[in-house]
Amino acid sequence: MSLLFVNGLSKHFGGDTILTDVGFRLEWRQKLGLIGRNGTGKTTLLRILTGQMEADSGAIQYEKGIRTGYLKQEEAVNPDSTVLREAELAFAPVLAMERRLREIEIAMADATEEELPAVLEEYNLFHDRFDAMGGYDNLRDIPGVLKRLGFTESDFNKTCGKLSGGEKTRLALARLLLSGCDILYLDEPTNHLDIEATEWLEGFLRDFGGGIVLVSHDRYFLDRVVSSVAEIENTRLTQYKGNFAAFWQQKEANRKRHMELYEREQKEIVRLETFFEKWKNTPSRKNQAVMRHRWAERIRANGTEKPDALAKNAKLGVKSAQVSGNEVIILDNVTKRYGTRTLFEGVRGMIRRGERVGIVGPNGAGKSTLIKILLGRETPTSGMARLGANVTVGYFAQDTSDLDLDATVLENLLMLEDMQAVQARNHLGRFLFSGDDVFREVRLLSGGEKNKLALAQLTWMRPNVLILDEPTNHLDLASREALGEMLRNYDGTLILISHDRHLLDQVVTRTVEVANGVVTWFDGNYSAFREAKRHGKTMHTSVVPTESQPQKSVSEALVQELLSQKPVRVLPPAFEAMNAYQRSKERQRAKAVTVEAEKRVESVEQRLFAIEARLSQPSKEDNVIALSQEHGGVQQALADAMEAWERAAAYCEEIEVAFSG
Repeated sequence: MSLLFVNGLSKHFGGDTILTDVGFRLEWRQKLGLIGRNGTGKTTLLRILTGQMEADSGAIQYEKGIRTGYLKQEEAVNPDSTVLREAELAFAPVLAMERRLREIEIAMADATEEELPAVLEEYNLFHDRFDAMGGYDNLRDIPGVLKRLGFTESDFNKTCGKLSGGEKTRLALARLLLSGCDILYLDEPTNHLDIEATEWLEGFLRDFGGGIVLVSHDRYFLDRVVSSVAEIENTRLTQYKGNFAAFWQQKEANRKRHMELYEREQKEIVRLETFFEKWKNTPSRKNQAVMRHRWAERIRANGTEKPDALAKNAKLGVKSAQVSGNEVIILDNVTKRYGTRTLFEGVRGMIRRGERVGIVGPNGAGKSTLIKILLGRETPTSGMARLGANVTVGYFAQDTSDLDLDATVLENLLMLEDMQAVQARNHLGRFLFSGDDVFREVRLLSGGEKNKLALAQLTWMRPNVLILDEPTNHLDLASREALGEMLRNYDGTLILISHDRHLLDQVVTRTVEVANGVVTWFDGNYSAFREAKRHGKTMHTSVVPTESQPQKSVSEALVQELLSQKPVRVLPPAFEAMNAYQRSKERQRAKAVTVEAEKRVESVEQRLFAIEARLSQPSKEDNVIALSQEHGGVQQALADAMEAWERAAAYCEEIEVAFSG
């Protein structure tokens, strides 16, 4: 018997039909990938299957004794329990099943003739389950499972109430895997997992003996885990054999055949109707004309339905407004520590115009911190990180924290610069915000919609450097494909933090790994990087100039870049001409510019202090003459930074006076 039999499920919300006549079977060891655009009903179907929601019609039948587990997109954990205790409690049902199996084996020896059939039935139920699952030995190392999902030994005794949202989701996944369920319902299980944890999970699920229903937008993950695919489209579910790649081939072939048949029928209708119109008033051929007209009507009534138009896709696209200098980002001996913990140390390197860099590494290794140092949002413990000349940055934060949650979609775009509302609405339409969608408050948007709004802002700004931190979170497959197309066609410099291996392989030509306190540089995409790492090939922990002519040191280049920077533009259009909302946003912007300018002063000061410390007690390796020259350049850079800060602070004070007056 199948693990699960679903027949004729339908679900409506008000006047909207979500699911129509959904049916499928789930067998032992079957891994079913459930796919479809956001909002098509995937999560609704999971909730019905797990009993959290009732269908309007249809039936669900489980095999006797089957245990199910459900990983939601946002899972709750006991805030007072520890990480290790939560995992141990999750494994308790497996231990209880094993104890019961031993008890039944003993009971069989003492059972009466009347008792024996019931005892044997229970024994066969447990024995078949253990046999199908291949035992549970792969779960007995509970600390090992936790480590594979990104927890360290220092996390084991941490109370769950102190975990981040991503850590809670990973713990919920660990609990589910350890619970020994026969059917796993997984809704985006790779969210908050780094690549290493995702690859371990792939292996675990491939070897899993029960059944899996998996919702995911990760093409690599689907290809490596699922044995069949079920797509929800236009309220109906269609099944395909094989992994995602096989599904895609079958779907394209079916769509092509459907279109060809429809087009042949339409041509035949035109031929028949043309004959009718030509001869309908000719007595000798009128009967033939009427017969052809009737045949054309029959094809219209019973022929192939017109294929649905291809689903509307976001039309993402971005072109830089100006060309940056050749040296886009310069890292000079950058170190970042938090207390006794060192994220990375002595990072040196340069990213040049037009390069496409993918940043990978475990969660918590420092990828986002390194990006924030580049942007001046975080101060390094030592060293300097600077943007080059004429660099304009578009930054996508993975938590979309730069969006104004209290403003509408339209207001979030209008606050970027002075533009007409019709221009803004046309631009938002490319990202599937149409009609009254633009008047919704951002706090009411889904995660995918917030991501699209942030991308809409970036593309309007037309930066020559894009820095994207996990941009595919919450995006469905179609939107991910559109994003990949946009990045492939982008003419500027790209820095991409992502766990989406398909996207990394599509767009990056250089890979940077941040792991275990070391930053490693590799020329090639993610797959090439993984292959080189697997074979132990040499990689660089810093960038070495390849040109034959003598090169300036990174520090010298940095000083020249600092001196060539144009003063920060602070003054916007006349403050007095702004409306109340624009004034409020300008006030916030002025404060942010002042804080950024102050951080720049602090960063340059730190560099100056470091040079002075080395000059006061030079080592044998120090070039005192070069250090002295650099000291003069950094002093000039500090003066420029102070001037920019003073202008920003003065303007900020003017605005405060205007508000108080």
